[in-house]
Amino acid sequence: MNIATTCVKDDGLGLSPYALCPGKTPGQCNFAQSPQITLHCKEVGGDAVSVYRCSTCGIGVTRPAMPDAAPLYANRESQDFQADDGALAKAVKRIAFRRMARAVVRSLPQTPRTIVDFACGNGAITRAFAEEVPEAVVTGLDFFDAAPGDMQPARYDSFANSAAYREQAYLLLCFHALEHDDNPHQFLRGLMDLIKPGGHALIEVPNVDCVWTPWFGDACHNWYLPFHRLHFTRDSLRRAVESNGMEVVAEQDISSATIAHSLAMRLGMAYNPLFFLIGVVFRPVQLLLEKMTRRPSALRIIARKKA
Repeated sequence: MNIATTCVKDDGLGLSPYALCPGKTPGQCNFAQSPQITLHCKEVGGDAVSVYRCSTCGIGVTRPAMPDAAPLYANRESQDFQADDGALAKAVKRIAFRRMARAVVRSLPQTPRTIVDFACGNGAITRAFAEEVPEAVVTGLDFFDAAPGDMQPARYDSFANSAAYREQAYLLLCFHALEHDDNPHQFLRGLMDLIKPGGHALIEVPNVDCVWTPWFGDACHNWYLPFHRLHFTRDSLRRAVESNGMEVVAEQDISSATIAHSLAMRLGMAYNPLFFLIGVVFRPVQLLLEKMTRRPSALRIIARKKA
C-alpha cells in the first residue's frame, strides 16, 4: 500500500488528502482545527505561518504549504549554514562532530567505504566523517554548485548531480534536513535511491515534543519557521522511515544546540558568540533535564536499507 495516499480525511485546512502523515490506517489522520503556534515570518514577507498537529501520530505540519523551499536557502544565509559561528564555536563543533562520527562508524557492522552527507550545509559534519574514516570516499551534497568552503578531505557535489550517487552510499547521513521538506515520503524515497542494498541511513530531526518548548514557547528554536515544514515525534519519524522500506536498527535521543538559539530568539537578539558560550555553560543542565524527562531536543534513527 502506498502510505502517501492513505490519509484522506478532509479537515477543511487544506491538509487533505494529506500525503505527509505517516499514519498507516486510511482515514485516521486528525488534524486540529486551530494551530499550535502561529508566527509572522519575514522570510515570507511577514505573512502568518502556522503549525497544525495530528492527534493520531503527533506530527506537526507547517502551513501554508511550500512546494519549493529552495528560495529560503539562497546564498546560504539561513541559520542552517551556521555562517555566524566564531572561531571558538567552530573549534568546539569540530571536536564534537569528530567524536560523533567516530561513535556512528563504530556502531555499524562494517567500516563504510562510501559516505554521502545529504544536505551537508556548511560541510563541517561531512569533513568530520572524512577525517575519522580516511579510507572512505565522503561526499557532501547540497543545493549549490560550489562547495560551502574548505571541506578537505571530503568532496562536494550539487543535488543536480545526485543521480551519479545512486546506490553508492553504504552510510547516508541526513542531519536536520528531512524536516525542511513538505513531502517526507518523496524525500525519503530520494534518500533510499542513494543507499546500497544493505547500507545504512542516519536521520536526525528536531523533536516537536522537546522539553524546552514549554520554556521558550514560540521562540523555541525547534519550531524554526518557516524553514521547518514538518515537526516529528518519535512515533511519526519511525513510521515515516519504516513505511519507505527501511528497517530501523537504532533510535537515539540527541541533545542539540537548542538553548542558545532559543534564548536569542526570546530576547529578540541576533545569535552571537555570547549565546554560544551560554549554551556551553548550560550544557550539563540541558543534558540532565533531557535525559530525566526523555524529551530530547532531537531524535535520531539509524536504519538499514533492505537488501
